[in-house]
Amino acid sequence: MTALTDLFVDEATAFDDAIRPLMKPLLAYFARRISPTEDAADCLSETLVVLWRRREVLPASEEDVRRWAYGIAKGVLANMRRGRMRHQALAGRLRDEVSASVIAPVDTDVAEALNQLGAKDRELVALIVWDGFGVAEAGAILGLKPDASRSRYSRARARLRMTLGDRQ
Repeated sequence: MTALTDLFVDEATAFDDAIRPLMKPLLAYFARRISPTEDAADCLSETLVVLWRRREVLPASEEDVRRWAYGIAKGVLANMRRGRMRHQALAGRLRDEVSASVIAPVDTDVAEALNQLGAKDRELVALIVWDGFGVAEAGAILGLKPDASRSRYSRARARLRMTLGDRQ
Protein backbone atom coordinates (compact mmCIF):
# COMPACT_ATOMS: atom_id res chain seq x y z
CA MET A 1 0.00 0.00 0.00
CA THR A 2 1.02 3.56 -0.53
CA ALA A 3 1.62 5.98 2.28
CA LEU A 4 -1.61 7.80 1.40
CA THR A 5 -3.61 4.57 1.50
CA ASP A 6 -2.02 3.64 4.83
CA LEU A 7 -2.92 7.04 6.23
CA PHE A 8 -6.53 6.68 5.09
CA VAL A 9 -6.82 3.15 6.52
CA ASP A 10 -5.38 4.32 9.84
CA GLU A 11 -7.73 7.31 9.90
CA ALA A 12 -10.76 5.16 9.03
CA THR A 13 -9.83 2.60 11.67
CA ALA A 14 -9.41 5.28 14.34
CA PHE A 15 -12.75 6.80 13.36
CA ASP A 16 -14.47 3.42 13.40
CA ASP A 17 -12.99 2.53 16.79
CA ALA A 18 -14.16 5.84 18.26
CA ILE A 19 -17.65 5.97 16.71
CA ARG A 20 -18.86 2.36 16.46
CA PRO A 21 -19.59 2.06 20.22
CA LEU A 22 -21.79 5.17 19.95
CA MET A 23 -23.98 3.96 17.10
CA LYS A 24 -26.58 2.08 19.18
CA PRO A 25 -26.82 4.82 21.82
CA LEU A 26 -27.18 7.46 19.09
CA LEU A 27 -29.86 5.41 17.37
CA ALA A 28 -31.72 5.19 20.69
CA TYR A 29 -31.26 8.97 21.15
CA PHE A 30 -33.03 9.59 17.85
CA ALA A 31 -35.67 6.87 18.33
CA ARG A 32 -36.77 8.48 21.60
CA ARG A 33 -37.13 11.87 19.97
CA ILE A 34 -38.55 11.14 16.51
CA SER A 35 -41.89 9.91 15.31
CA PRO A 36 -42.07 7.73 13.32
CA THR A 37 -39.14 5.99 14.93
CA GLU A 38 -38.13 4.51 11.57
CA ASP A 39 -36.70 7.95 10.75
CA ALA A 40 -34.14 7.47 13.53
CA ALA A 41 -31.99 5.38 11.19
CA ASP A 42 -31.94 8.23 8.65
CA CYS A 43 -30.87 10.67 11.35
CA LEU A 44 -28.17 8.29 12.53
CA SER A 45 -26.81 7.89 9.02
CA GLU A 46 -26.79 11.66 8.53
CA THR A 47 -24.98 12.04 11.84
CA LEU A 48 -22.37 9.49 10.79
CA VAL A 49 -21.81 11.37 7.54
CA VAL A 50 -21.25 14.63 9.42
CA LEU A 51 -18.97 12.92 11.93
CA TRP A 52 -16.94 11.41 9.08
CA ARG A 53 -16.66 14.75 7.29
CA ARG A 54 -15.40 16.35 10.49
CA ARG A 55 -13.15 13.44 11.51
CA GLU A 56 -10.06 15.65 11.45
CA VAL A 57 -11.30 17.28 14.67
CA LEU A 58 -12.10 13.96 16.35
CA PRO A 59 -11.46 14.52 20.06
CA ALA A 60 -8.86 12.39 21.79
CA SER A 61 -10.76 11.11 24.82
CA GLU A 62 -13.74 8.74 24.70
CA GLU A 63 -15.92 11.08 26.75
CA ASP A 64 -15.08 14.05 24.51
CA VAL A 65 -15.89 11.94 21.42
CA ARG A 66 -19.23 11.03 22.98
CA ARG A 67 -20.11 14.65 23.75
CA TRP A 68 -18.94 15.73 20.28
CA ALA A 69 -21.05 13.05 18.57
CA TYR A 70 -24.15 13.91 20.60
CA GLY A 71 -23.67 17.60 19.81
CA ILE A 72 -23.66 16.78 16.11
CA ALA A 73 -26.66 14.48 16.59
CA LYS A 74 -28.50 17.36 18.26
CA GLY A 75 -27.83 19.51 15.19
CA VAL A 76 -29.01 16.77 12.83
CA LEU A 77 -32.19 16.39 14.87
CA ALA A 78 -32.82 20.14 14.75
CA ASN A 79 -32.29 20.20 10.97
CA MET A 80 -34.67 17.29 10.52
CA ARG A 81 -37.34 19.01 12.63
CA ARG A 82 -36.95 22.29 10.72
CA GLY A 83 -37.24 20.39 7.46
CA ARG A 84 -40.44 18.71 8.65
CA MET A 85 -41.91 22.05 9.69
CA ARG A 86 -41.09 23.53 6.26
CA HIS A 87 -42.56 20.47 4.56
CA GLN A 88 -45.78 20.66 6.62
CA ALA A 89 -46.13 24.39 5.95
CA LEU A 90 -45.66 23.88 2.23
CA ALA A 91 -48.08 20.95 2.19
CA GLY A 92 -50.66 23.09 4.00
CA ARG A 93 -50.29 25.92 1.49
CA LEU A 94 -50.60 23.47 -1.40
CA ARG A 95 -53.72 21.87 0.14
CA ASP A 96 -55.28 25.33 0.49
CA GLU A 97 -54.39 26.17 -3.11
CA VAL A 98 -55.79 22.91 -4.45
CA SER A 99 -59.01 23.23 -2.46
CA ALA A 100 -59.42 26.80 -3.72
CA SER A 101 -58.98 25.82 -7.37
CA VAL A 102 -61.70 24.07 -9.26
CA ILE A 103 -60.68 20.69 -10.62
CA ALA A 104 -63.51 18.95 -12.37
CA PRO A 105 -64.10 15.46 -11.04
CA VAL A 106 -63.67 12.59 -13.47
CA ASP A 107 -66.93 11.06 -14.66
CA THR A 108 -67.40 7.60 -13.16
CA ASP A 109 -67.97 5.96 -16.55
CA VAL A 110 -64.84 7.60 -17.96
CA ALA A 111 -62.81 6.53 -14.93
CA GLU A 112 -64.02 2.94 -15.29
CA ALA A 113 -63.23 2.95 -19.02
CA LEU A 114 -59.75 4.36 -18.37
CA ASN A 115 -59.12 1.70 -15.74
CA GLN A 116 -59.69 -0.97 -18.40
CA LEU A 117 -56.68 0.36 -20.33
CA GLY A 118 -53.15 -0.68 -19.50
CA ALA A 119 -51.24 1.64 -17.19
CA LYS A 120 -49.07 3.15 -19.96
CA ASP A 121 -52.04 3.70 -22.29
CA ARG A 122 -54.09 5.20 -19.46
CA GLU A 123 -51.29 7.63 -18.62
CA LEU A 124 -50.78 8.47 -22.32
CA VAL A 125 -54.47 9.36 -22.68
CA ALA A 126 -54.43 11.37 -19.44
CA LEU A 127 -51.35 13.36 -20.46
CA ILE A 128 -52.95 14.23 -23.78
CA VAL A 129 -56.55 14.87 -22.77
CA TRP A 130 -56.21 16.25 -19.24
CA ASP A 131 -52.74 17.77 -19.23
CA GLY A 132 -52.69 19.23 -22.74
CA PHE A 133 -49.62 17.51 -24.15
CA GLY A 134 -49.35 16.58 -27.78
CA VAL A 135 -49.26 12.89 -28.66
CA ALA A 136 -45.50 12.89 -29.35
CA GLU A 137 -44.79 14.92 -26.19
CA ALA A 138 -46.85 12.62 -23.99
CA GLY A 139 -45.15 9.62 -25.56
CA ALA A 140 -41.73 11.13 -24.88
CA ILE A 141 -42.66 11.60 -21.21
CA LEU A 142 -43.50 7.88 -21.11
CA GLY A 143 -40.39 6.88 -23.06
CA LEU A 144 -42.23 6.11 -26.30
CA LYS A 145 -41.19 7.01 -29.84
CA PRO A 146 -43.60 9.32 -31.71
CA ASP A 147 -44.91 6.56 -34.01
CA ALA A 148 -45.51 4.24 -31.06
CA SER A 149 -47.30 7.06 -29.21
CA ARG A 150 -49.61 7.74 -32.11
CA SER A 151 -50.53 4.09 -32.61
CA ARG A 152 -51.02 3.46 -28.87
CA TYR A 153 -53.15 6.59 -28.52
CA SER A 154 -55.25 5.62 -31.53
CA ARG A 155 -55.86 2.10 -30.14
CA ALA A 156 -56.61 3.48 -26.66
CA ARG A 157 -59.15 5.96 -28.06
CA ALA A 158 -60.83 3.18 -30.02
CA ARG A 159 -61.08 1.02 -26.88
CA LEU A 160 -62.45 3.94 -24.90
CA ARG A 161 -65.06 4.69 -27.57
CA MET A 162 -66.08 1.05 -27.62
CA THR A 163 -66.26 0.82 -23.82
CA LEU A 164 -68.10 4.10 -23.38
CA GLY A 165 -70.40 3.38 -26.32
CA ASP A 166 -71.41 0.07 -24.70
CA ARG A 167 -72.51 1.92 -21.57
CA GLN A 168 -74.68 4.53 -23.23
